[in-house]
Amino acid sequence: MSREEAHRRPEASGIRVTTEPLAAGRAGDEPVGPQPPLFIARTDRTTGVIRTRGHLDRLGAEALCRIATALQTLGHREIVVQLGSATIADDVPALLADHARRLGADGVRLLLR
Repeated sequence: MSREEAHRRPEASGIRVTTEPLAAGRAGDEPVGPQPPLFIARTDRTTGVIRTRGHLDRLGAEALCRIATALQTLGHREIVVQLGSATIADDVPALLADHARRLGADGVRLLLR
C-alpha cells in the first residue's frame, strides 16, 4: 500500500514483523539485502479485525498482542484475529490464550479464527 493509499484508508494499517536474523556476510561476500518478513498482520481499526499471514512465532505473537491491546484502547470490545493459513509455533497458543484472559478481565473478547 502506498503512502497515499494509507492516508485515504486510515482505518486500515499493516505491520510487518521480521523475526529471522539477517545472514551475516563473510569477508568478500556481497552484503545481504533485506529479507521478506516471516509474519504479516494487517489491522482494520474500524472493525477490530487483524488479518495474519506467514509464520507466527513468539516475537510475532508478542507484536500481535500489542496490536490487540491497541485496538482495545481504541474502544473495541471484540477483537478478531484471522489466522487463515498462518503457521503457528508451539509456544504461541499459550501466549495468545494468556493475553485473551488478560483482555477478558477488562471485558474484551479476543477471538482467534
